[in-house]
Amino acid sequence: MHSPSLTLENCGSVARDHLASERTFLAYVRTSLAIASTGVALVQLFTISGFSSTKPSSGGLTPTTPAIQRYARPLGATTVVLGLVVLVIGLVRYFTIQSALTKGSFPVARVTVAFIAVVLSALVVIVFGVLVSVRR
Repeated sequence: MHSPSLTLENCGSVARDHLASERTFLAYVRTSLAIASTGVALVQLFTISGFSSTKPSSGGLTPTTPAIQRYARPLGATTVVLGLVVLVIGLVRYFTIQSALTKGSFPVARVTVAFIAVVLSALVVIVFGVLVSVRR
């Protein structure tokens, strides 16, 4: 499929382009870690708050209901899977760019960026919707 060269002649902007590609891959890794961590935090937050109190606190906050806890695990798992998908997208993109740069071209990532933005936006809307709809 891809057979990028391991050593390239550093003329023009070859080194700069490949190092920029590595930085972009690391940004995908950071993003995927943040998304996966959010999924774990989502599950832990609802689990801990469900067990920590049995009556509303004086601050006006109510403990999580069983309905929210029922949605917490699927939403958390979906978020962790989305983090893994972003990592795979970054990995594929990195090797695609490495191969393309050796051939003197550069593929743009319009669809990838739009996909990640739409999916993350949908996930935020769903989490917000669950929180708002299940409140007493």
